[in-house]
Amino acid sequence: MIHRFIPALLLICICLAGGCVQPDMVLPSISPVQAEYPVLTIDHTFLFEESDITISLPLDYGVYYGARDADKQIYLYSDLTDHDWLPYYYRAFIDDPQQEAFFQELIAELRRVRSALRLDDDRYLELCTVFVQSLPYDDDTTLIEPKFPIETFGDGTGDCDDKSLLLAGLLSREGYSVALLLYSEEAHMAVGVKGDGCRNVGDGYIFIETTRPNFVGIVPEMLAGDIVLESEPMIIPIGDGTIGYGRCDQTIVLSDLLAYCRDEIDRLNTEMEMEFAAIEEMTDEIGALRMEMDSLIRQRRYQEYNRQVPVFNSLIDRYNSHIEEYNRLVRSAERYVAIQSTIINRMHDRHGLYCEMLGEGVIGEIRGVS
Repeated sequence: MIHRFIPALLLICICLAGGCVQPDMVLPSISPVQAEYPVLTIDHTFLFEESDITISLPLDYGVYYGARDADKQIYLYSDLTDHDWLPYYYRAFIDDPQQEAFFQELIAELRRVRSALRLDDDRYLELCTVFVQSLPYDDDTTLIEPKFPIETFGDGTGDCDDKSLLLAGLLSREGYSVALLLYSEEAHMAVGVKGDGCRNVGDGYIFIETTRPNFVGIVPEMLAGDIVLESEPMIIPIGDGTIGYGRCDQTIVLSDLLAYCRDEIDRLNTEMEMEFAAIEEMTDEIGALRMEMDSLIRQRRYQEYNRQVPVFNSLIDRYNSHIEEYNRLVRSAERYVAIQSTIINRMHDRHGLYCEMLGEGVIGEIRGVS
C-alpha cells in the first residue's frame, strides 16, 4: 500500500532585499552524512528466465543514511490540489541528484546481464521488472512516507510505492516511456509503460505490478488484502523516454491461459464431485444386491439368483464406467493444475514460458476454444 502522509502547509514569506519570495513548495532531498563504513557491497540474487542473476553493487552509505534520515514531507506554501503537488513530490524521490551514481552503477550491472543474455528491449524491461519484483514486499505501516530508491535497494525490501519509485527510476533512465500509477482510492502504486495490446490504464500506458511476480501489462485480479483495482489512477509521467513494451500479445495469452486453467479446474472439480457421488451411491447399491444374491444362494433359490446375475453384471459395468470417467477427470484436472502451477511459478520467464506452452500445444488448445 502507498504511505499516507499529510503535506505541511506553511504560509510563510521569505523576505529579501528586492521584495518577498514565496516558493510554492519545498521537496524532500538527500543530504549525505558521514558513515562509519562509507561503501559496502550489496548483493541481490534472483531468478530471471532460466538464469540465476546476482546484482552486486557498492552502496554509498553516506548517501543511503542521508536518504534514510531525510525529511520526506513536502512543504506547501500555497493551497495546491493533489494533482498539482503529488507529481513533484514523487519525482523528487526519483530525480534527487545524490542518487545518480547509485542508479548508474545499478544500470551498469543490469546492462551487463542484458549483454550476457542478449536481451532485446522487451526482455530487458522484463529483467528490470523482475529484479524489482523479486525484492521482498514489506508493508511496514509504521512508515508514513516513501523511501528513496537507494533505501529500497539498500534495505532489500519495500512496499508498492517504494518499489515503483525504484523501477520507474531505472526504466526512465534507460529510455523507456514510463509513469507512476497512483491509485489513491485503493492506496496502491504501480508503474505504467507505453504499450499496445494490453489493457490501457490511461494515456496509452499499460500496467506493471512491482510488489510480486506478474506479467507486464496484466492487472492482477486481486492484490494483498483482497484489494481490487477499480479506480482510475493518477498518471505521473517520469522522464522523457520513448521506448515502449511490445509483448502484450504473449502476456495476454499467458494470462488468458492461466484463467482458462482455473476455469477448467473448477469445472472438473464439479464433475468429479458428481461422479464421486454416483460411485458412492452405486457402491451401496452393489453391496445391497450382493447381499441379496448371497441370501438367495443360501436359500438355494437358484433361478431367482440367476435372474439377478445380469442385473449385477450390468451394475458392475456402469460402476466401472463411472470409475474410468472419474479417473479421466482426475488426470485432466492434474494436467491443468500442473500448467497453472508452471505459469504462476514462472512469471519471471515470459519468453521461455510462452515458447514452451506454444510448443506443447497448450496455447493452441485455448485458441481453439476461444
